[in-house]
Amino acid sequence: MEERFPTNYSVLLAGPPGVGKFEYLIGRIREDLRLGERVVFVTLDMQPNEIRARAKALRLDLAAHEGKSFVFVDCYSATSSDRPEAATGKKTFLVSSFSNLEGIGMAMSKAAQELGTPVRIYFYTISTLFLHNSTQAIAKFFQIVTSRAKANLGFILYAVHEGVHEPMTMNLLRSLVDGVVEMRYTDTMEREIRVHHMRGYRIDAAWHSFLQLPEAMVAP
Repeated sequence: MEERFPTNYSVLLAGPPGVGKFEYLIGRIREDLRLGERVVFVTLDMQPNEIRARAKALRLDLAAHEGKSFVFVDCYSATSSDRPEAATGKKTFLVSSFSNLEGIGMAMSKAAQELGTPVRIYFYTISTLFLHNSTQAIAKFFQIVTSRAKANLGFILYAVHEGVHEPMTMNLLRSLVDGVVEMRYTDTMEREIRVHHMRGYRIDAAWHSFLQLPEAMVAP
């Protein structure tokens, strides 16, 4: 399995809260931008400013790429107690609420069209939607958005918190994507990562150490 995920492909990144899924995404995005690709970040768990700050701590200056090769779809700010961020020349696509699933899908498409396809879409996290929508509604949304992304937009990766959803729900999400990447804590609280499967590819499914340091991101 090559280090980079193919275009027109969908991946689920599963792991317990705090294991490093955000850091993994930033490592991926850093490489995408370095190679001149375009990235859409769909945020449901924190404001764009927090993502910018956390990315900068990992040595990635997102602001330098925003509007040109990187854009946010912000599903968080409009429903938080804080006021949505004022536009500062950076194009951000706001979504009115977590329950507006159609609006999320439309914003993703608009963001991709604004940058120019193909894009790489990172969705952080799908778990938040389960607090505001039925499993059936999310499954339908997940299937539609994944199909749309693969057909017209490019690559999409969804992060999901392992251990907070019913096994049947996780199996459903896994069944609707092409590949699954897993992260875990060992008994000694070390962090590990592996590619569980990738449709159409032969992969090494062994667990590997996951290092948080920006220059030592472990790619599958």
